[in-house]
Amino acid sequence: MLVPWLIRLAQFIVNLIFPPPTPSDRTTAVVTCYEVLYWCRPPINWGVNNPSLYLRKYTHTRTDVEQWLNRDDVHLFCVTDTSFVFARTTPGINIHDVSEFPFLYRAKQAHTVELGEISIGLALDIAENRTDTGSNIGFIHNLGRCGSTLVAHMIHKTGQCQVLAEPGALLDISGRIVRDRTLAEDPLTVAMLRASLRFLAKSPNTKYFIKPHFVITGILPLIKKALPECREAFLYRALKPMAFSSKVAFQLDMPLSVLKQFSVMASFFTKEDLKEMEADGVDSVCKMVLYIFLLRTYNVIQETIGRCNTVDDFPFYSYESLLANPKGFVTHLLVHFGLGSQGDHKATPCQGVDLALTAMDVDSQSNSELSQKKLKSKMKGKLELDSKTVDFARMIAMEKFGIKLDGDDLKMTNLPNQWVSD
Repeated sequence: MLVPWLIRLAQFIVNLIFPPPTPSDRTTAVVTCYEVLYWCRPPINWGVNNPSLYLRKYTHTRTDVEQWLNRDDVHLFCVTDTSFVFARTTPGINIHDVSEFPFLYRAKQAHTVELGEISIGLALDIAENRTDTGSNIGFIHNLGRCGSTLVAHMIHKTGQCQVLAEPGALLDISGRIVRDRTLAEDPLTVAMLRASLRFLAKSPNTKYFIKPHFVITGILPLIKKALPECREAFLYRALKPMAFSSKVAFQLDMPLSVLKQFSVMASFFTKEDLKEMEADGVDSVCKMVLYIFLLRTYNVIQETIGRCNTVDDFPFYSYESLLANPKGFVTHLLVHFGLGSQGDHKATPCQGVDLALTAMDVDSQSNSELSQKKLKSKMKGKLELDSKTVDFARMIAMEKFGIKLDGDDLKMTNLPNQWVSD
């Protein structure tokens, strides 16, 4: 077992003593590559700026760089303020198979064998040479714990497009905006997003379905600026079951002060946002979770008002409508994203509907810590909200966000562009 590591160590020492020759008589673009010796489920930006991990430095022509980026086993890994980082993954592993890897960023973490870092200027220049405007890309924005992974599996089952479930690069760009909200108006941010999407959706002739992480509110207004012809939709769920699912999945049995320190909170909120929550009366974890769902929904509504006026422009799908009419839901979804036969939603059946519906028979997150089997062991009855929390949710929803909550499950009933099951 030690032999492969000894060989790699020897290669490392040789490269230090005798660095590879670099031709000086040609125009070059620098790409830094390094093998991963110690890989243990790192965070998204792991290792990018850690000089101890650089094993090799080569100077390549731009053509060499572009050929490397176009390889089937090279994928966008993350984005920093100064560079784009790409991962070469284990040969023969399809990291886009959501039945095997529910989350793309974790698949890359688990199967990366080499990383390559190129300057942001070079990355943007390469991406801008492409002319695709997003007509082959669809987004399903979501609230989290609302069935979005199941929907991604449904799309995957049709075999009509490649599914990109929670690509980490979009989290990086969203986090950049959260750290400095003025960057949302910066043309460089739009260019970074456009480049990221083009590197993720590598083939203009292939259809892609992107399920972003639910916290990336920062890039929502920029998507149409980056790729104006992409298609978008929004998936949500009644607040009470979403809150219960979040509590179980993310183990939210903790003081509010601890929850605020979570990295996922840091990538979603600024300190000013948290102060505003406190001023609005958020004094418990349950209230914060409900507030987050309402704020996220409000952000989507505000972004779509004026430019998306019908259910066919930007449909709002509820998880409850999926359960009530699976076939109608999937038919509308596939037609909206251009994956089925065109025409009237009621009269024209979509190709792949039956295949998509088979996803409802399996656990969509069976290979993750969010699998139903693992979560059931943590479930203890139903989530009971005290009357003060319910009153708070109804009050803040209507007075601050203009959203009406109905029923015991706190269903959001007055959202625009709602797709309603027949």
